[in-house]
Amino acid sequence: MKISVEKSCYMIFEKKTKVKINNKEKVKFLGITLDSKLTFSPMVDELKERCNSRLNLIKYLSNKKWGLKPKTLETNIKKIQVIQNSAVRSILKLKYDTPSNIIHQEAFNKLNLLTISNRLFELSERYVRAGLSHSVPLVVRLVEEYREGFESR
Repeated sequence: MKISVEKSCYMIFEKKTKVKINNKEKVKFLGITLDSKLTFSPMVDELKERCNSRLNLIKYLSNKKWGLKPKTLETNIKKIQVIQNSAVRSILKLKYDTPSNIIHQEAFNKLNLLTISNRLFELSERYVRAGLSHSVPLVVRLVEEYREGFESR
């Protein structure tokens, strides 16, 4: 076995340091980002960034005529909701068979966490409000198209 010096590093886990040794504040090991205080904050921040970029892509694609079909979007939202439910179960130490409606209620009450579909709705409302208040041409045009489509029903 050959050690790759470029990919190798070390980290010392300790509460109080008396001897200073050059080390890294965080290291990725087996897909898990460890930090020297074991807070997992860097890993959560990376995960949040990856999820937000994917969520932004879903939002973008769902609002285009050529984008995702509603059924595809609904399927993707359900997949993300399953992940969120699993995370909430772990964080709140809920049983595996806890019903989804209880998970969502507990997530909102204890973590102030909305369901994925509610969060998407909140974000799109905020986006439209901001776009209209700043007279962003694309947002104004999309709202006009939406109103025209709604009025023609």
